[in-house]
Amino acid sequence: MNKRKTLIHWITPILLVTMLFIALPGSLPAKMISDKAVWVWHSSDEIFTEDGRENLITFSKEKNINIIYLNTGRYLEENYESYRAFIKLAHLNNISVYALDGSAKWALQMNHMKPTERMHSVFMYNNNSQQDERFDGMQFDIEPYLLAEWKTEEREQLIQEYLLGLENLANMADTYGSSDAFEFMAAIPFWFDKEKYETMYRDVTKPLSDHVMDTVGNVVIMAYRDTAGGRDSISFHSDHEIKYASKHNLKVVIGVETQHLEPYEKVSFFEEGEAYMEEQLQSIDQLYSTESGYGGQAIHDYQNYKALKE
Repeated sequence: MNKRKTLIHWITPILLVTMLFIALPGSLPAKMISDKAVWVWHSSDEIFTEDGRENLITFSKEKNINIIYLNTGRYLEENYESYRAFIKLAHLNNISVYALDGSAKWALQMNHMKPTERMHSVFMYNNNSQQDERFDGMQFDIEPYLLAEWKTEEREQLIQEYLLGLENLANMADTYGSSDAFEFMAAIPFWFDKEKYETMYRDVTKPLSDHVMDTVGNVVIMAYRDTAGGRDSISFHSDHEIKYASKHNLKVVIGVETQHLEPYEKVSFFEEGEAYMEEQLQSIDQLYSTESGYGGQAIHDYQNYKALKE
């Protein structure tokens, strides 16, 4: 038998199958598994004891959570050892930990020093901790629309101050991140992309959401709705940001809510429960699987997520 013909006989089907997988769109998903995060605001309740730390890690592993946004605030400077113990345990379980902080008042320029101090305290903590005990990044939740000025003629000035504050924080994070991998991100509501919030900043007019993403890089969009598709849904309110992130090499994490917010049932999965929520989140994963700007999901928050009915 001609060995060359035999070799060709076997190789040809293999090449054909390989070419089919390469050529057919959608034959291999762009993302097999997306990131899944959880907000933990009550850190003093969750990480200051060994049981609390282990319970949070066990819960995270059960729910396939690989990122924890952990409140630092005023607790960090006096509790290094608790944070070190928790972050080390999280890293041993392949879970990243981001410092979490925020206040609506920090949008005002006269208060910009406070978030700067809080970010600096995270950098100091990292510099004084071992590699496996360090925060992987930081998220700020600064919501200027909660201030009285938002509903007055002072709103435009407030927005300018808000963006300037984020820019200052982003510059700090970039400087620190040049020597140690560190991601900075901000939480924003889904409606910052509405026409009424188009803003001129640095001589460019665009939706407020775009300005924040240009400034910060990566965001969590609080797309608090309880259905994946259709009007007034998670995807309906996230699509602009996802597409913008994909176009500009940025990242958007889609946040959902689990706490009881009666009478605003459509805002949370409290009524529907965990199984339904997971179905909707899987639909979001599938919808944005080919979008490079899609960074996964985040659940708000740990205490309410734990209590969510099945």
